[in-house]
Amino acid sequence: VAIVGCGATGSAVAALLARAGVGTLRIVDRDYVEPSNLQRQSLFDETDAAESLPKAIAATRKIAAFNSDVVVEAQVADLTPENIEELLAGAELVLDGTDNFETRYLLNDYAVKNGTPWIYAAAVGSYGVIMNILPGETACLACVFPESPRGAFETCDTAGILNSTVSLVASVEATEALKFLVGAKDKMRRTML
Repeated sequence: VAIVGCGATGSAVAALLARAGVGTLRIVDRDYVEPSNLQRQSLFDETDAAESLPKAIAATRKIAAFNSDVVVEAQVADLTPENIEELLAGAELVLDGTDNFETRYLLNDYAVKNGTPWIYAAAVGSYGVIMNILPGETACLACVFPESPRGAFETCDTAGILNSTVSLVASVEATEALKFLVGAKDKMRRTML
């Protein structure tokens, strides 16, 4: 499983999947842990922030401490059109832990082109959204949102985020991922939640 973005949702879903015993996680994130992250990014702690560790590296260390059987591939990188094929190659499933639509549309294009299932997940304030995208079976992100949202819209920076909202969204995303991984695609939600 490739997790793109290891902020609030990405770090929570990584922890849940690692605790569930998913064998290999590839975590792609270019950011560093900061003290302001800690209220919503439950996988990290003050030591990670004090060391200004890359989130992908900090996540790898934390996961190794509670489930050393999980292989975590840390990719400290910004996902771009130039490196997406390399960074996501071989992933059976891609999970959204990002915080922007540009990267989500890039993920969507990659998934549709390669027939790779992915799960869109977003959380801000006190609400969240999840959508399973199974190329050839369900609508894709661009089908639902033909154009990227324009104008002013809430972000974690402007509206904040409740850590309980992050936990809820990550829990649903992890549950849908586990359904896929155990071969129960027919049990996955076919509509946005």
